Amino acid sequence: MQRTDAMDAAPPRPAPAPAAAVPGRRDGLPRWWAFIENHIILNVATILMVGAIGVMFYEASSRSLLSESHWWAEELVRFLVVWSVLLAIGVGTRHGHFIRMDLLYDMLPRRARMALAWLNCVIGLFFCGLLVVAGVQEVSHLHHIGMLTDSNLDLPLWLVRLILPLGGVLYGLAFLGNAVMLLRGVDPDQPAGGEQL
Repeated sequence: MQRTDAMDAAPPRPAPAPAAAVPGRRDGLPRWWAFIENHIILNVATILMVGAIGVMFYEASSRSLLSESHWWAEELVRFLVVWSVLLAIGVGTRHGHFIRMDLLYDMLPRRARMALAWLNCVIGLFFCGLLVVAGVQEVSHLHHIGMLTDSNLDLPLWLVRLILPLGGVLYGLAFLGNAVMLLRGVDPDQPAGGEQL
């Protein structure tokens, strides 16, 4: 029995959705920055968090099994967790991984949602600017006086606190990306139903 050409033809594929309509995709910043976020920043943040967990496990085991406590462990864990969180908070914000209070937001008309999104960007960028300025001043002061950490790690405190301006810049990029999306007419926090503006 011969097969017809219609049977040989592959079924038609649906046209791909526009970039802005793909749920969860954030196109506010260039692709090279998305690569840095997803393959470098998140990996470094993960390594730091795993390091903190490893130090906590070592300290707990040492206390339980050897009745020994290390003064530096608590301080190191604190530094590692703070660095991990401040490195990853901007990426988490850009990708919508935080709990949103969206019950009222989703019911608002388009103009109100866009206005609130702009307000969110402005306030977020202002906060990040304050964090960067205050962080640079603190790092500069600590570098000038040469202060070290409290424990016997003896790390320069300015190096530890360097995460404040760095985290502020990375977090600010999340709001900058949202502003770019808003300029393109895309709501960065689109309603849960997937409606596009």
